[in-house]
Amino acid sequence: MDDHDEKQKSAIETESWITAELTRLREENVYLRAEIEILRSRLRSPNALIFMQKKDEIHTPRLDTKEVQDLLQAEHKDTDLRLITQRKAHLLTEELSHAEHLINTRQFSVWFMSLQSEKLLILWHQHQPKTYAGISPISVLCASLDPILNSDSRFICITWFCSLHSEHGNDEARAMLANLIVQLCQRRDFDFGKEFDDVDKSLVRSRDTGELYRLFYRLMRSLPMKITVIILVDEACVYARGGFQDGINVFNKLIRLMTDATIQCVIKLLFTSTERVASLNEKFKQSGLTLGVETIRRQRGDPSQGRVERQMREYFDQRGAQETSQESKQECGEKDNF
Repeated sequence: MDDHDEKQKSAIETESWITAELTRLREENVYLRAEIEILRSRLRSPNALIFMQKKDEIHTPRLDTKEVQDLLQAEHKDTDLRLITQRKAHLLTEELSHAEHLINTRQFSVWFMSLQSEKLLILWHQHQPKTYAGISPISVLCASLDPILNSDSRFICITWFCSLHSEHGNDEARAMLANLIVQLCQRRDFDFGKEFDDVDKSLVRSRDTGELYRLFYRLMRSLPMKITVIILVDEACVYARGGFQDGINVFNKLIRLMTDATIQCVIKLLFTSTERVASLNEKFKQSGLTLGVETIRRQRGDPSQGRVERQMREYFDQRGAQETSQESKQECGEKDNF
């Protein structure tokens, strides 16, 4: 075979190889295009992502006031108020009258009238009053104040009577938090925005202490500055005993709310006790007001719900005048700054 034939044969082989390689590449290219189309089909378009997000929102609706109440199933306050009304006949008339006059004291007036958050501890422990089935004369006073305070739209009064919920240890402390949340929701229709999206409903339903407090805290943070929340905790000494560690923890968290700069509303926190509570005594020595019932002059006469209402109405009027004056000063300051 001469050189010409060799070259021709080599050219034919090269052409065949090139043809085969091109065919292989075309087939591979077709395969790759098919793979790309498959991958594209699996990707969601922006519109599809928006649709799926909306779909998720539909399937996982946000909390609302009714759902919170349904999850917690905690409506003890009305029952407690009825029990106290029924049982107060077993208490001493003069001690009931003495308890009512606590609202006329300087400490109570300062606590209530201040436009800033304040806390007050009322103690009646040196010469304890007569109690009956978990209630004391101060319990009756708290039960009297609750509807009066809630009759004014500026106030939200939430109340817990520890001595009426003392049989099941920490379960009762969790019940306290659950009830305070429900009472808030009964008094105000909250707008449960995005900040509530991570609330774990199953933990709320099971009354997990941490989750309950997070929900309570966020509700408090969402309240405007024109609202005053009054928290009445009667017979706090009950939860200072063994088996109620969650109760003490809740008390401490309530106290910390007073200095939380992220909370806009005014908070009035009142603890009462017919026994010394070492942990509370120490905290109120550092800051806050303490009122010893034995230190005030004994009052004569029968107890009178009407007298309590009249005194509180006077406080309402005086406080309203203070609020108006403060608002005027703020408006003047804003104009000056402008």
